Amino acid sequence: MELGSGRPFFTVSTPMKYALWLAVVFILPIVNTWLMYGGTISDEDVTLSALASLLLVNPLASAIAGGVYAWRHGFSAVLPALFAVAFVPAALVAYNDSALPYALGYLVFGFVGQGVALGIQRLRRGPAPTAS
Repeated sequence: MELGSGRPFFTVSTPMKYALWLAVVFILPIVNTWLMYGGTISDEDVTLSALASLLLVNPLASAIAGGVYAWRHGFSAVLPALFAVAFVPAALVAYNDSALPYALGYLVFGFVGQGVALGIQRLRRGPAPTAS
């Protein structure tokens, strides 16, 4: 690629943008772990934060990201799979191997978010015209 061609050197496709943003949310327990080593947060707080992330924040974030994507770009079967893949590094670093099955749950929540957003769009449009 030549310099000055006007095209960006590196681009991230739209589904990948959503997965990368969600990966940032998945990494939040690591931040809590770093705070713990700084002495500002207790072990119990880290455990509760990790549980809240696994059971509340991450599924909600997956559903919202899936819904926003579907609202703007339509249905994507790849996007929820990217959500599951984005969780694997966080699971291995911030949690342990026992957290890996949650990736499948986040995949499901991604599909649920897309379904809800597309359903709301369909309801807003009203009934389809019928041919007579």
